[in-house]
Amino acid sequence: MLDRLHVRGMYVFGMSGAPELYTAIINALQVFRVDDIVISTFQETKSGWLRSDLIERVQRTSGKPVEHVVHTDVEAVA
Repeated sequence: MLDRLHVRGMYVFGMSGAPELYTAIINALQVFRVDDIVISTFQETKSGWLRSDLIERVQRTSGKPVEHVVHTDVEAVA
């Protein structure tokens, strides 16, 4: 994914993180300086992350702007 974004001229970095997404994000914020955070999930009915208030928790803890992108085309992922 990072290669695809670089080809499109985006300046991005990434790393493998903890299996629990909130912990992975908070750990990454200790390594990388970020201006804002983008979290992509499936619809609320399919996303356990949303049921655990992930977006609000990350925003509150990080103090950074968090953009939530909802991916609705489940067939395209396969």
